[in-house]
Amino acid sequence: MWQVIGASVAGTAHQAAGRECEDACGWRAAPGLTCLAVADGAGSRPMSRHGAARAVESSLLACAEGSRDEDPAAWLRLIFAAAREQITARALADGKDAGDYATTLAVAVLTGAAVAVGQIGDTIAVAGRAGKYETLTPAPRAEYVNETAFLTGPDALDALRITVTPAAQADTLFLATDGLRFKILDDLATAAPFTPFFDDLAAFARSAQASDDAVRAFLAALDDQSGDDKTLVAAVRA
Repeated sequence: MWQVIGASVAGTAHQAAGRECEDACGWRAAPGLTCLAVADGAGSRPMSRHGAARAVESSLLACAEGSRDEDPAAWLRLIFAAAREQITARALADGKDAGDYATTLAVAVLTGAAVAVGQIGDTIAVAGRAGKYETLTPAPRAEYVNETAFLTGPDALDALRITVTPAAQADTLFLATDGLRFKILDDLATAAPFTPFFDDLAAFARSAQASDDAVRAFLAALDDQSGDDKTLVAAVRA
């Protein structure tokens, strides 16, 4: 069984501009299956906040409805396809273009056999075991700053990055949006995780004080350096 805490908060630049948080996160934790999701709506797109929220909601629903006997990589591809279809359907119902809801998405499926993570865009996923941490399939370096892939893009599913690890090789998993990259990565070029951050977060997530509100307060007070929205979800084996 995994214990999960997390939150999304508006970044300082968004607050100054009077914009709402365009990140979203969520999870479902149950014996034998835990699903996590984080999404970062594209600030340049008018409906991106709704796209991020719908991506998280629909991916968690698709995860919960999947077969635990299915190949984790195939399961993740179905989850991302379902999330993309739901956003497209929302856009059609609203009379808008799907690109107006552009968002990144990271989804983790944790079972008794595997820890599987899928990502489209510049989300950050870090897995740990016994105090050693590894960034899972970092986003490829783009030609331009802040350029990334979105779930609503025409070739989005071709950009899906999947990592599957035996369950015994991970006792912590963290998902974040890129607004935290300056705080949680030790080296942006290699995407190496900043070990002290994850040591402290893992210890806190296992403590009696752990809560979503505590994560929210921490993120709100954190000098993010980027001004972007911030999302952090931490899962530790209970």
